[in-house]
Amino acid sequence: MTRLEQQRSTYSVGGGGWRRILLLAIPVAALAFFLGVWLDPLSGQGTVFDQWTYPAMSVGLLLLELVLWRRERSTNWVTTSMVLLSCVFFLSKLIYVLYFLPPGLSIQAEMTESFFWIPAVYMLALLIPNLKAARVITFIFFAAMTLVSVGYAVLTGWTMQSSGVLFALIEMLLANLTLLTLTQAFIGYKDRLSAIQAQADALEQLVHTDLLTGLPSRLRLEQELGEAVAHGEAFTLLFIDVDGFKMVNDTLGHSSGDQVLREFAGRLRSSLRAQDLAARIGGDEFVVILQGAAPTWAAALAQRLLAELARPFTVRGQQVQLSASIGISVFPEDSRDAETLLRHADAAMYQIKRTGRNGVRRFDAALDAELERTVLLTREFQFALAREQLTLVFQPIYHLETGEMGKVEALLRWTHPEFGMVSPAVFIPIAESSGQIMPVGRWVLERACVQARCWREDYGWAGTVTVNVSSVQFAQPGFVDEVKAALLLSGLPAHKLELELTEGAVMQDPALVQAALRGLRRLGVEITIDDFGTGYSSLAYLRDLPIGCVKIDRSFIEDIASPRRAPQYAVALITAIVGIARTLDLQVVAEGVETAGQLEAVRSFGCDFGQGYYFARPLDAASLTELLDRGQPEAATAHHKRLN
Repeated sequence: MTRLEQQRSTYSVGGGGWRRILLLAIPVAALAFFLGVWLDPLSGQGTVFDQWTYPAMSVGLLLLELVLWRRERSTNWVTTSMVLLSCVFFLSKLIYVLYFLPPGLSIQAEMTESFFWIPAVYMLALLIPNLKAARVITFIFFAAMTLVSVGYAVLTGWTMQSSGVLFALIEMLLANLTLLTLTQAFIGYKDRLSAIQAQADALEQLVHTDLLTGLPSRLRLEQELGEAVAHGEAFTLLFIDVDGFKMVNDTLGHSSGDQVLREFAGRLRSSLRAQDLAARIGGDEFVVILQGAAPTWAAALAQRLLAELARPFTVRGQQVQLSASIGISVFPEDSRDAETLLRHADAAMYQIKRTGRNGVRRFDAALDAELERTVLLTREFQFALAREQLTLVFQPIYHLETGEMGKVEALLRWTHPEFGMVSPAVFIPIAESSGQIMPVGRWVLERACVQARCWREDYGWAGTVTVNVSSVQFAQPGFVDEVKAALLLSGLPAHKLELELTEGAVMQDPALVQAALRGLRRLGVEITIDDFGTGYSSLAYLRDLPIGCVKIDRSFIEDIASPRRAPQYAVALITAIVGIARTLDLQVVAEGVETAGQLEAVRSFGCDFGQGYYFARPLDAASLTELLDRGQPEAATAHHKRLN
């Protein structure tokens, strides 16, 4: 139950409350009625009306007081006092009727008359919006009624027995004080209900409105979307994501980012019709419902929104240029379900992000299938390590001069029970985006080191194990400590571990990279640049960073004998890479060697190592252990003979 619901329930009767109050009130009402019928005629003044009016009104007041008191007994001292006074008032009437009512005295009839004004006073209190005015009016009313009653008693009662007159006066004062207290409590009760309703309205406004931009919130969007679907008329959904907004927050600060979002929300609102709705659902994401809009008109509007966002934003005197990716889904063509429509528009937007951003795309079924598979694989990969679905395979890397297996590269594989073998090109980006790359990368590093130490101890293999490191994993502050821990755990000498980094990972943060690489070199770990020549190839970082080896990308090796491409360009690039490496005293590995012709070519270029299917495919640990036990593979042996 929410806080608002708890407050509302505080002022309601439920859960058996009515039953308990009625069980208490019915016997009291019956007793009061029969006492009135039996005793009132003894005074000689009673009528049938007087016999039931006073007991019924007294019990009615008591009932209302008990209802209020039951819900407020811990917080409202006014209502508690009202209950006590009402009990005194009720008991005093019984005692007075039983023992002190003098013959001929008609004060009871006068008191009964006053009860006719109570409903009128209650109605007046309800109709007066000002609480202070309502309290003043009711106070004046009951004060006047008390003065009239006291005056009447004084004028008519001095000839009666003094004890009866005194008690009647006390009775009247208690009765009117009780009624005044009850009315004041009723007005306060009404005021609290009004305050709670105002709080509820404010809370509802808060929940349904985005505080930063003033646009409807995600909750309001879901409600409007559900109503639009239920109504059944066609509409179009736009899912808008601002490209590169994180850069604004990182460079100019979050306050500047908030200013950009507010201005964009204003531009978005001014571009729509009165019947359309634009909502901010979080961060830099917006959703627009275009009522009755055809897909072509919606696409044209999306292009106008791109143009609006492309206009520079002025933040603290600086011009900020942004773009957006917009996905479109249409009801009922794409789906008749609100949540599915939103997901489809999101999927179309995500596809724009993947293909370059700053564009508009309509949802299609093939896109949905791809996204569903990605989402499913992302969820499944979270449990892949715990369910032992991840394994390591090892591809040998041979020295081109000696023919010996000088290195092995540890490669991660994922075998899913339903999807089978999942490509690393698919699950590695998933692991990086979901954060799973950290525990998985740590596991790969430890297992590869342990396996290399076993081969070293059991078979005397003196080679090096190479492990690919994700740029996300490498950027973690404690990465060097993780490498050190893996070496200590496995007992592998540090110089027998080689870490492969892409050029992108090396160039992402030069200061952080230099510190991490120098820390690894102090441990004795070797560093290799993978896929060299395909990224930010720079002589500066090759010169300045402690790198020991570069790998020529397989695409260059493939181009050597490709009839569709000019092999002379590949030859020139490989020659240049090898020349640079020789000048900087770096080792060179040619990967992707699959034919004898490619092998002879990379040897002629002066490469130190070769890797590829010509030598061996990736092998599991058991197969590579058998290979070490048996000796050099046939391909490597034949190559060694040709070299000599």
